[in-house]
This record gives sequence, structure tokens and C-alpha cells, in this order.
Amino acid sequence: MKFGDKLICLRKRKGMNQEELAEQLGVSRQSVSKWESNNSYPETDKIVQICNIFNCSMDDLINDNITNIDEIQRKDKNNLNIVIDSFLEFIIKTINMFSKMKFTSGLKCIIEMIILALILALVGNVVSGIFSTAIARVFAFTQKIDIILNVLYSIFIIIWIIIELIILVHTFKIRYLDYYDKLEKKEDKTINNETNSKEKIIIRDKNERPFAFLSVLSKIIIIFAKIFLLLFSINFIVVLFSLAIALVISIFLTPNSLLFLGTDISLISCIIINAIILILILSFVFDKKIKFKKTMLIFLFAIVFTGIGIGITTISFKNLKIDDKVEYNKTSKEIIDYKDNLVIVSNGLPDTEYEIDNSLNNIKITIYYNENISSYNIKNDEYYGVSTYEIHSEDKVLSPKDMYDMFIPDLKKNILKTNHYAFKIKITSNEEVINKLIDNSSKVYVFEKEETQNGYILKNISHKILEYDNCSEINDYNAITGEITTSGSCKCNINEDGDYLKFNCDYEE
Repeated sequence: MKFGDKLICLRKRKGMNQEELAEQLGVSRQSVSKWESNNSYPETDKIVQICNIFNCSMDDLINDNITNIDEIQRKDKNNLNIVIDSFLEFIIKTINMFSKMKFTSGLKCIIEMIILALILALVGNVVSGIFSTAIARVFAFTQKIDIILNVLYSIFIIIWIIIELIILVHTFKIRYLDYYDKLEKKEDKTINNETNSKEKIIIRDKNERPFAFLSVLSKIIIIFAKIFLLLFSINFIVVLFSLAIALVISIFLTPNSLLFLGTDISLISCIIINAIILILILSFVFDKKIKFKKTMLIFLFAIVFTGIGIGITTISFKNLKIDDKVEYNKTSKEIIDYKDNLVIVSNGLPDTEYEIDNSLNNIKITIYYNENISSYNIKNDEYYGVSTYEIHSEDKVLSPKDMYDMFIPDLKKNILKTNHYAFKIKITSNEEVINKLIDNSSKVYVFEKEETQNGYILKNISHKILEYDNCSEINDYNAITGEITTSGSCKCNINEDGDYLKFNCDYEE
């Protein structure tokens, strides 16, 4: 027996005419007539509804080999097939509803359900607290109260989750799905049965507000979300402006190296991606429609071209020769006399070369640097009992033209120099003074000493004194003698941590 013939028999046994069945299914009478004449089949969600109306399974209804109507009618409304059919109907309706909803309507629906879930969870938490207290008093006489409480609390939580799910599903059904059914029926009456309206619908009439507090809360959340996104979009505007500037610079530099061609492609793609994200944010904030499919297609193409640009840049880097040769174009010399507690040091603690020249009675300091990008000054100071002669290197502020003149000629040759900012000092004196200087440095610095043909090089220089541990009352520490003086009730001690020193303080009672 065909589907249409079964539908006629089931409808007549139920005492329904085509108009009544059509009204329950939310379709036109002509649709029911076409189904019964086997000219067309209903959609899956409508078949599920028909099964629920006539208490029959979907397989029995659409299987032409089954001919006995009495056998396909189900008397037990609580069997598993009905539950599955109802669940499928719920899922299909939900998907259809969200596919036709406006984005803002769908977001409000989700927010309302989240708010309701949080409220129910809060109520459940309060009730569970009261429940736990009551059970604790009832079973206070037993020593196994913790086990009983855990078991009963777990049971209560499971029951409450089930109740919460039932409330959420029921609320969602009466507030949205049933309302959606009404709109579908109105739509079937106004449009041709064979066509589907592609216009997005707004779920919930302003005049129908069974849960007004949820609507208010969802609107407040959406307003705050829009404000946050609007403020957040400022970052994308700044990034967009920065990328545009970088693109102009990169285009200007492109004739000099293939490296900048890949940068151009990546920057253009990043601008497009950034602009699309900004458009999506602003369209949500100001409730503007955009062509989502085309926008996403452009977004994906931009990501692909970003990868192409990065690939070109990577290949260009592979062909780039790294030149780490040290460049010094200026040499300065300083002559000073030796003092018993003298330490010569440079800021940044670079490797320091000590050269032995027994013909010298004083100390000659040779400073190597690049005068185009740096300079130096000298500062005398005294701390930890040592007299320091500090040589400070200072980087010059370079103009864009200076940077262009420095890097571009090398890039045209596929060379990248990494030591433009090199700075070095060499200390020359007789052997006795050199050894004293190195010994003094060992009092306040930790370093590796490497012997050369005519002297030494100190490498990996770092400060020897690590920290003060609760020792704020320290007055003075003499690194040469190793003595320390303090004031007040604090007695500072020196602890060795490998090659390093730490101070801690013991307060006298």
C-alpha cells in the first residue's frame, strides 16, 4: 500500500478531514491532497508529525510493503519509537527555525536560554545547600554522614539537571518553536505551497512577551556586547592604519629586493582580513546586513594570499646572506692612571679585551664603535668599595634616510649585516696592572677568562651580587675587603650561590 493510501485510511479512522490535518501540520489543504494522491511526499519533519498524530512509526508509514492499517497503528504512546520520532522532530524544527531567524533574533534566543540556565543553576545551588544541611541534621547520629551526603547530593544533582533540562526544553518549545509553527502556518497561507520564502524572520512578536525579564536581560547583554565590540574595533582601525603605512613603505622598497614583494602580498592580504573583521563587527553593532558568503570567500582568499606572501618572503630570506662581520669606523683612545680599587667596565657588559704592553706605566683604553649610529661617554662612580670607570655607549636616533642608506645597498646585493651596532673596548697596560684590574673586576663581576697571545679576553660578564633578601638597611659593602656594615637592628649576612653573592638580613630582638 502506498503512502497516500495509508494517509487516507489513517485520517478517516481518526475522523479528520484534509483541512483539519493540514491545520495540525501547518500546511495547506492542497499539500495534503497531493500527498494522498501520491503526487508528492511531505518533508521529513512533516512525516514525523504525521507519525505522532496517528501513533505509527515512520518505517511503517513509508514502507509500501506494509498493507495492514490495523498493524501499523500504535496503542502504546510511550514506546521508544515515539520518543525518537519526537526528538527528531524537535531537532528538525530547531534547525529550520534557526536557519530562518535573523542573526540578532537567534543571538537573543541563545542568550535567553543561557540566562534561564544560569538562574536555574543558581536556584539548584541554593536548594542543594538547604538539602545538604537538612540531610546532615537528619543523619547526624551516624559516623558515615559524609558518604550518605555525597550519595544523596549526587542523586539530587542528577535529578535537578534533568529538571533543568526539561524546563529549558519546554520553555524553548513554547517560547520559540510553537511561535515558529504559527509563523509557518501564516506563511503557507500567503505564499505558494511549492515555494519557500528566503526572507529571514524575527522570532517573537513585540506584543507577546511571556518572559519579559529574559528579554530585558538579553537586550542589556547585547547592548554591552555591542559597546565592547565597538571599543574593541578601535584596535582594528589602528592596525588597519599601521598596515597601510607599512604597505606604502614596503611598496617603495620593493624594487630593491624580492623580500619586499612577499611582504607586499602579505600586507595587502592582512589589510583585507583586518577590514573584513572590522566590517563584521560594525555590521553587528549597527545591525547592518552584509553578503556573508561573498565576504567569507574573500576572507579565505586573503588567508591563502597571506600564505603565498609569507612563502615568497621565506624563499627570499633563504637566498639572503647574513654578514655578521663586526664593523668599526671610529676609534677613540683614553689614558688614565691606575688606582688600587679601579674597575673598568662598559654598559651592557660586552666582551672586554686586555692587552699586555710592559712599556706602559699607565692605562690606555681603546674604544671601537660606528660613529654613524653610536657615540660614547665616560662616567666615574664608586660602589661596593670599587672605583668604576664606566664607558657608556649611546645609540643615535636615526632618520628614515639614514636607515635606508645603511641597509638598502646591502639588501640590493642580498646581504643583511647584523653587526651595525657593534661596540668594543680594549684595555692596554703592563702585566701587573692588567692582573690587578682583572682581579678587581672579579670582586664585583662573574666572567669567563680566555687567554690570548698577548693578554686576555673576559667573556659572558655579569653582575656578581644578585640581590638583597630583606636587607634594606644595608649601608655599605666593600667588595675588595669583603666587609659589610649595617645600621639599626638588621644584621646582614653574605651567602654564596655558586659564583654569585646574596645578602640576607637577621633582625636582632
